[in-house]
Amino acid sequence: MESNYLNRRNFLKRSSQAGLFLAAAPFVHACTDGLYSEYLVNSKNCTGCGVCLKSCYYGAIILPELSKYSISIAKCSQCGICKSVCVPNAISIASTDYYIKSENCTKCGKCVTECAYSAIVLGTSSLTYTISSSCVGCGLCVTACASQGKAISYTVQNYSVSTSRCKGCVERCSSACAYGAISKVNGKSSIDTSKCVKCGKCVSKCPNSAITKAQITLDQTKCTKCGKCYDVCTYSSVKKSGTTSSETPHIVQTSCIRCGKCLPVCPEDAIYTIQSEDTGDPAIDQTICTSCGECIKVCPNDAILNEVFTAKIDQQKCYKCGKCKEDCPEQAISNS
Repeated sequence: MESNYLNRRNFLKRSSQAGLFLAAAPFVHACTDGLYSEYLVNSKNCTGCGVCLKSCYYGAIILPELSKYSISIAKCSQCGICKSVCVPNAISIASTDYYIKSENCTKCGKCVTECAYSAIVLGTSSLTYTISSSCVGCGLCVTACASQGKAISYTVQNYSVSTSRCKGCVERCSSACAYGAISKVNGKSSIDTSKCVKCGKCVSKCPNSAITKAQITLDQTKCTKCGKCYDVCTYSSVKKSGTTSSETPHIVQTSCIRCGKCLPVCPEDAIYTIQSEDTGDPAIDQTICTSCGECIKVCPNDAILNEVFTAKIDQQKCYKCGKCKEDCPEQAISNS
């Protein structure tokens, strides 16, 4: 008896289809696709992500198995980023812990700016570096700071002689120069910048203040307080005041996500890693994984692989609503 009747769902479905057909009858011939044209999945475009499958109310889309995700052991750096973004918590990975060698750390702060989770603590410090007027502009501190914050730079690059003030007593200034950089040109002193080492000895010998020395400046906003400029200055022209922090540089393990971004930016190799004793290979639990693909996007070494299973549409079940076509991120579904 029941076989002679449509179930409620199919009855409503067929009725609405019939109503639509009658209403659209004048326009049917104008539609090249036809009112009931099939929806098809382009296997070349389909990535097997499963988004269309979830959007189809009538269960017309068939996907043998949602895309499987696996981890390439050879590529995996065990940074743990993929694990942190996996909502279903399907990824297991032996984490690598990061630490700081305090004896190597100069507190330059480069690693701090790379850490988005505020997991690196270098300690506060009121220490301030300044350059005094006794600076001869030798540039050793400029070179030392170039590998840090680049806070020290030249305002006057080379030594020069003011011809209006020079009285031509070249012997006085040239005798102080051990590098033969000062000679007499047109009755005045002249400095060969290719030979001058910017030692400053000639400046004090000139009774007419005719020699202009090289000058440098320190930008406090860029200073990392690493102390390298202080160590290389042989003229005691770099001054420091205030106190250093007594807090040892360290990484807060509860905040660190082991992303590894701090490692390459440390100029002193002060950051090192220790692999967890749980050295099992990283893996994805297929029974939990929802194939959302978020872990693939964040893996820095492309270590997560996607095995695609192509979807297709059951035309007997398809209601031609077009919802799957709208939701397909790869635009793999078309109305034939």
